[in-house]
Amino acid sequence: MLRPSLTVRTKVAVSVLTIIATLAATIGLVSGQSASGEQRSIPITGHGFGHGRGMSQYGALGYAVDFGWSSGQILDHYYGGTTAGTVSETLLTVELRSANDAPTVAQVDSGAMVLLNDAGRVTHVGTGGAIRLTAVQGGFSIADAPTCAGPFTERPGVVSAEQVRLSTTSAQPSGGRGSVGSGVVVSGDWDGDGDDEIATAANGSWTLYDGSINNPAASVRQTFTMPAGTPVAGDWDGDGIDTAGVFNNGRWSLGNGTDLATIDFGQAGDVPVVGDWDGDGNDDLGIRRGATWVLRPDSTGSIQFNYGQPTDKPLVGDWDGDGTDDAGLIRDITWIRRAALAEQGAELRRFNFVPGANAVVGDWDGDGIDQAGRHDSGTVNLDGQLALIEPRLNPDLPLEQTIQRCASTSEQRYYRGELRAVRNGGSQRTVNAVSVEWYLRAVVPREMPASWALLGDGRGAAALEAQAVSARSYSLGENRSSFARTCDTISCQVYDGRATRRDGVLSSNEHPLSDIAIGATTGVVRVRNGAVARTEFSSSTGGWSAGGDFPAVEDLGDGVANNPNHDWEATIDIAALEARYSGRTLTRAFASQKNGLGEDGGRVLEVTLEFGDERFTMSGNEFRFTNGLLSDWFVLDWTRTDGLSQCICPDGAG
Repeated sequence: MLRPSLTVRTKVAVSVLTIIATLAATIGLVSGQSASGEQRSIPITGHGFGHGRGMSQYGALGYAVDFGWSSGQILDHYYGGTTAGTVSETLLTVELRSANDAPTVAQVDSGAMVLLNDAGRVTHVGTGGAIRLTAVQGGFSIADAPTCAGPFTERPGVVSAEQVRLSTTSAQPSGGRGSVGSGVVVSGDWDGDGDDEIATAANGSWTLYDGSINNPAASVRQTFTMPAGTPVAGDWDGDGIDTAGVFNNGRWSLGNGTDLATIDFGQAGDVPVVGDWDGDGNDDLGIRRGATWVLRPDSTGSIQFNYGQPTDKPLVGDWDGDGTDDAGLIRDITWIRRAALAEQGAELRRFNFVPGANAVVGDWDGDGIDQAGRHDSGTVNLDGQLALIEPRLNPDLPLEQTIQRCASTSEQRYYRGELRAVRNGGSQRTVNAVSVEWYLRAVVPREMPASWALLGDGRGAAALEAQAVSARSYSLGENRSSFARTCDTISCQVYDGRATRRDGVLSSNEHPLSDIAIGATTGVVRVRNGAVARTEFSSSTGGWSAGGDFPAVEDLGDGVANNPNHDWEATIDIAALEARYSGRTLTRAFASQKNGLGEDGGRVLEVTLEFGDERFTMSGNEFRFTNGLLSDWFVLDWTRTDGLSQCICPDGAG
C-alpha cells in the first residue's frame, strides 16, 4: 500500500500550506522574497498524493461516479497484466508492530483467556480476565491479572515454545460452581421443572442434588444405590422427570434404586449414550462401539452411523433447541454435530476443552438448549468454561468475548481471531491470526471513506468494491516474515482491529458500507502468473499512475471534483534546505530528470541542488520525503535572484 496518510490528513496539510501562504503575503513575502530582496522559499506546484503506483483511490471514485465503471473495470485499468481470480477462505497473520519487543498482554471482558498449542489444544487457562506472556530463555513466562491494569501475578515455570496462541472462552449462560462428592457426575431434570440438575454416582451410591445454575449443589434431594456399571440418566417414560440408569456389559438397569427395569441392548466394551433421538419426549438408548453409533429410538429397530474415532468420548445434547438430541465428541478439541436419526448433518459448534476436566451437559437455564459444564476434582462448574468457539474458524464473536490486546493500561484494541506471542530470535513479536475476510472489515474503512459508497446515487460503491479487492490481494501478496504475512501499519495496510477502547470510550473500526463491499467481492483477488498480485494503491495519482509493477496509465478518474490533491501548491523553506547541507548557500534547484508522463514533464526522477560550485543529486522521491511534498510529481526550476547566484548550469540550461 505504502501511501502517506488518510484523506482527512491530506486536507489538513493543504490547509496549513494555505495559511502559511496567506501569512507570507500579509507580511510581504511575495513570490518567496522579502522586502529587502532576500529569497526565503521556493514555490512548488504538483499533482497527486502518494507513490502513485497501482490504483488511485480518488481515481477509482472518479471512474465509478463520473464514468459509471464497475469495480472490475477499475481494477483492469490500474492493474495491467493481471486478471480476476478467487481464493478460498484464508488465514492471515498480521504483525502488530506497536507491540514489538514488548510482552504480549491481552484480556477479555467476558470469559477467560486460554493458551493453545499448535494442535489447537488448550494448555493453560487464565485465572483472571487478563494474561501476560513474556519471552524468556526457553519459552514464555505467564502472569495473570483481573484486567490490563493489573496487578499481575507471575506463575511458576516456563511454557516451552517458540510460539503461543492466545484465545478466549465463549460466554455461555454464566453459572455457579459447587463442591460435590467423588464419582461420576451426570445431569437430569429430577423435579420436572424444565431445567437440569446434577447427580454423582460412585461405586453404586447415587446422590441427586436440588440445585440451580447459580448453585449446582445447593442441597441433597435423594440418595440411593444402583447396580454396578456406567451411570446414565434419562426420562424413560415421558413424564418430564429424569431418573437414573446404569449400563453394564450390555444390560441396562433403569430407575432410582427400586423397581428397576432391565433391558438388554449392546455388549461388553460398548459406551452407553442416552438421548431423545426422535423428539417424542422419551429418552432412548444408544451405544457407541468404536467409531460406530447405534441409536434405538424404539424397541423395534435401531439407527446406525459412523462418527469420530474410537478413542473419542461421546457427548450428547440438544444443541439447537429443536427437541431432538444430537451427537458430539470430545477429542482434544470438541466437535459437536447434529445426528438427527441417521443424519450426521453439518457441524454446529466447535469447542475447546479445559484440560483435566470431565464434561457434563444439561439445560441449566430451562431455555431448551443444552450447554456445557465441567467436573474437576470434586467441583462442578456450570459457567461455560468448557466452551470455546474456535476464533479462527468463527471470528464473529460478541464484542465482550473478543480478545483484546492491551496497548496500555488505558487503551485496548479488540481483534477478531486469535493473538500469538512469537519468539523471533532475541526479540518478541505479537501477531493477530484472523480470516482475511474479517481482517478486511477493519482495513477497508481506514483506507477509503465508507461514505463514498453513497456518492453518485450509489455508484461510488464500485470504488469501495475495488478497494476491497485491492486490499485483499495486497495482503495475500505480502510475505513479510516467517511468522507474519503482513503488518498493521502504513508500511502495509492500516489495521487497528475490530474496535478500540481508549479511557473507557469504545469506538468501532468497521463500517456497514465497507462490509457490503467486502461481501460483494468475497474471495476475489487479482492474479498474475498464477499467484495473487501485490496490488499497491495510493490516494491520488494526479492524472497518471507511476508505473512499477503495473504499467503506467493515464488516470482521468483522478480528476474527480472532490479530490483536493489532483493539483496542489507548496513552498520549501530555503534556510531549512541549506541547513541540511551544513549551511551552504543554495544557488539553484531543478528537476534534472522526469519520466515524461503527463503535464509538466511528469514525475521527477532526479533533483539537482547547486551550492555555488558544488552539486548534489537525489531521487525525486527522496526530495519529496525530505521536504514534505505530497508526491514526486512536482515542478521545480529555481535560481537565486538576490545577487548571490553562482550557478554552474547544466549544458543548454543557460
